[in-house]
Amino acid sequence: MRDTTPSRDHRPPRNILARARLLSLTGVAVVGAGLLVPAGSPVAAEPVRCGPSPVPTFFEDEVRQPPVAAADAPGHYTLTAHIGGHSFHSEWPAVRTLGYSTPGTPMQYLGPTIVTERGKPIDVTVVNGLPPAGTPIFPFDQPDDHNNITVHRHAGLQLAPSDGVPTPLQPEIPPGASRTNHFPNDQAAGPLWYHDHAHRNTSYHVYAGLAGFLPNTDDIEPGFPLPKGEFARHLAIQDKRFNPDATLCYNHADPEFFGDLPVVNGTVAPKSSVEPRRYTFTLLNASDSRSYRFGLRQVGGQRADAPRMTVVGSDSGYLLHPTPVSELLVAPAERYVVVVDFTGHESENWVLTNNAPVPLGDMDEVDPDGGGIPQIMRFDVGPATSSRDRSQIPQALPETNNALPPEALLPDARLRTVQAAEATPGAPQLGDRDRLLDYHDAPTETPQLNSTEVWAMRNRSPDSHPIHLHMAEFRLIGRWHVGQWGADGKPVPGTIGPFEPPRPHETGPKETFVSPPDYITAWVGLFTLPGATVWHCHILSHEDGATTPVEMMRPLVIGSTPQTQLPLVQSPARLDQLVRHP
Repeated sequence: MRDTTPSRDHRPPRNILARARLLSLTGVAVVGAGLLVPAGSPVAAEPVRCGPSPVPTFFEDEVRQPPVAAADAPGHYTLTAHIGGHSFHSEWPAVRTLGYSTPGTPMQYLGPTIVTERGKPIDVTVVNGLPPAGTPIFPFDQPDDHNNITVHRHAGLQLAPSDGVPTPLQPEIPPGASRTNHFPNDQAAGPLWYHDHAHRNTSYHVYAGLAGFLPNTDDIEPGFPLPKGEFARHLAIQDKRFNPDATLCYNHADPEFFGDLPVVNGTVAPKSSVEPRRYTFTLLNASDSRSYRFGLRQVGGQRADAPRMTVVGSDSGYLLHPTPVSELLVAPAERYVVVVDFTGHESENWVLTNNAPVPLGDMDEVDPDGGGIPQIMRFDVGPATSSRDRSQIPQALPETNNALPPEALLPDARLRTVQAAEATPGAPQLGDRDRLLDYHDAPTETPQLNSTEVWAMRNRSPDSHPIHLHMAEFRLIGRWHVGQWGADGKPVPGTIGPFEPPRPHETGPKETFVSPPDYITAWVGLFTLPGATVWHCHILSHEDGATTPVEMMRPLVIGSTPQTQLPLVQSPARLDQLVRHP
């Protein structure tokens, strides 16, 4: 095993499809205990075409919880990325996947849950156990076979060298090498997660399994009377397509990738046996491009009163005031912590449904077919509880990062305007207020260390984009609808609608923000960590660059330069004025 050293930036060729290296869809061999693996690596001129998938029996298999990893030394974990063999359904064979394992906790797909605690820093040594560079792993049209990896602790407040961002900002970990990331854990309790972030290969690696839960706790969270222990569960929700032999299929043939089968914690359309009591569910959208709007529908019955769903937490922590919802929109990379009350629903079955279209445009747009996936999983409620349910949903969940409203940060904040648009149809890009840029262009988002900024995202593209910023924590301020964009890409004065405050479930600490088309979406936060990292759309195909070589990702450099060119916000009224008169 060798330490990594920074490498030169090898800018990718301008035509991804021409350089895509593909494994044959027909060259599949069976080895070991029924493990299907690709047998060859011929070059193809066209991307792999996926689907339709074979459809196994829905709601047949019990959903599995990822095991919790134990430290291999005080304050230390070793996390190894490797090839695995995983069965996505009991009717299917094991197929080639990627997984993370820790000593004593082997995983064939996804990774074990690593639980951290505020005030107790840890080190995680990341080992790249993938095959040597030049070895194809999957029959996907991925841009290279370098097989480099990183590990990004999503929503973590760690310094840049441990943030796990792609080259050229940081060196990645080549096969056979390792790197140790330091996580100080100086932040409030929140539903963090981790995933690969290798340059142009993030989407491929996460799709194949390189992701896991990394929740942070503190000394306040145990005092909340929410369901805990065996009555608190984590659900990583994805969509996938499979070949007829049940092997994974994935491509960048389109600007986004949408699967045709739901996968929860690595199982296609599972069921979950629950008792008639309250449960806490951490819902992670780990899909490539798909947003979900979750709801509950009874199976074989006509009850109008579905189990009550209450949002108690979001990306980076708890909501000050829990809010009930009948449906919940969750975009890629967003997490919501939801208490579902099955009390009074003894011996009933309830399906977790989805009615979000693909791709997602307006946040309220509904597709009864859920973009091809109207059902996610089923909850089978038992006849009785095993013990008394003493949990409650309090009126307030005060934490160190949710007590003040976002407006309290405005007096000292400066306004930074950014944009999302398509220079050509199907080629989304990000940029500053004046122009669209790509990942390799010079940084334009350069907040001053310990400063507060409002970011106003102008989305001129036809899709909603979940915009994620690294190494900082934010609060959503709200949105303004734009009726018309000028030739210069700026909103036409007089066509901007009234300010729309966050929806109640969006009021908690966050770092991923749904930015719908023809809207200006604004969030505010304090930049407390120095260094170079990234901000990007968390539609993974957009982040990597799908049909074009332009990633929807930009450098984010927090340094010492005062940002006096940005206007002071001062107040909500002043912010509204600045937004209306760009």
